[in-house]
Amino acid sequence: MEHHSQPTTIAILGCDTVVGRSLSVLLEGSGYETTLLDAYPTGVVDELLEGAHLLLLTPGVDGGVREAFLGAMGKKTPQKADMPVIALSTNTEEDLPEKEGVIRVPWPCETKILVERIEAALSVQAGSATSTAQARTAPDVHG
Repeated sequence: MEHHSQPTTIAILGCDTVVGRSLSVLLEGSGYETTLLDAYPTGVVDELLEGAHLLLLTPGVDGGVREAFLGAMGKKTPQKADMPVIALSTNTEEDLPEKEGVIRVPWPCETKILVERIEAALSVQAGSATSTAQARTAPDVHG
């Protein structure tokens, strides 16, 4: 049984906020699946991220929670440590995690810009992994 164009799943940390709920609706409208994680998640981080391709941190999630969540990624399932992370940040949030690979995106922003950043993060991850799923998006260059 082959899966053709399996939808990309985005885990949203902070879904119990208005912004988190809105993001879920916007991203699902753009063709993504979403996994909703509360701002104070309980459980094993890698299990909470099961099936997700990217983690989105909503603005307003406690900085300590963000740090602990990011620090626990990959403890049980090593490949989860390489999952792309996008942190939405308002101008008032200066204490965003400085984890390598966390992509900061100003919030609020247009859905189109957020989707472009998500696609860019996913393509970088696919390029570094041995994934052929993204090969179809590579331009056919004859030189």
